Amino acid sequence: MAIITVSRGTLSGGRRLADCLGRNLGYKVLSREELVAEAASIYGVKEENLLRGLDSGPRFWDRFRIDRQIYLEVARATLCHLVRDGNTVYHGHAGHLLLQGVGHVVRVRIVAPMSQRIRMAVEEHGFSEGEADAYIQKRDEERRSWTRFLYGIEWGDPVLYDLTVNLEKMTIEGVCHVLAGIVERPEFRSSEAFQRELDDLFLSSHVHAKLYLNPRIAAAAGKITVKASSGTVRLSGLLAGDSLVREVLDTCAALPEVSQVDADWLASGQTR
Repeated sequence: MAIITVSRGTLSGGRRLADCLGRNLGYKVLSREELVAEAASIYGVKEENLLRGLDSGPRFWDRFRIDRQIYLEVARATLCHLVRDGNTVYHGHAGHLLLQGVGHVVRVRIVAPMSQRIRMAVEEHGFSEGEADAYIQKRDEERRSWTRFLYGIEWGDPVLYDLTVNLEKMTIEGVCHVLAGIVERPEFRSSEAFQRELDDLFLSSHVHAKLYLNPRIAAAAGKITVKASSGTVRLSGLLAGDSLVREVLDTCAALPEVSQVDADWLASGQTR
């Protein structure tokens, strides 16, 4: 019942690895495009903006009026929802970051020599070698910039991954064989504790996304910290007035996934 996230540079073999794992392990394969389509359907946000947000660096946010935190919470909540039953491979460079703190996630990074990536770009896109090199460099830099901007970390930091595989010598089938053994390891098997981590992450992200998407409190949502535990949502933060506090509480209470709201640390800074 593991969840596998595959992070890769442009044309590094991530999609082929995800498809191979899906066939060999009988896992569902989930792409970023499917994640974005589901997120747009559930939360009513623009699919094209979310998709471009996955690919673009900070300049994207200068061109489109969608708050980066809205994107993050919507994407995180949707991914948690889609992988809840486990046995899923998600191939997209942000999966391991969106599911941070969930124990039964196997975080895989695929790297490949530039020569292999250029050859693939030439074959798949009809680029010249020079065009392929420029295309790959540009896309990789966008992903590095995106990760720094949204998370404040380096995309290639090995600490972010459980396994990094170089495809210079190994084949996709060989990597599949290695991962088939890893997902059976007890540290990656689903458990009640790991499932609670995933459920709590979903609920906190879902609630925060709903707060951001409520136009009456969207500007204040960034000042609120949301934590969840077994259906209970705990809110903290200082808002500009009592009416905002009431709107936040009403928004949370209206969500069927929320069984209780603890707002002891949510206060109004309004002068009386």
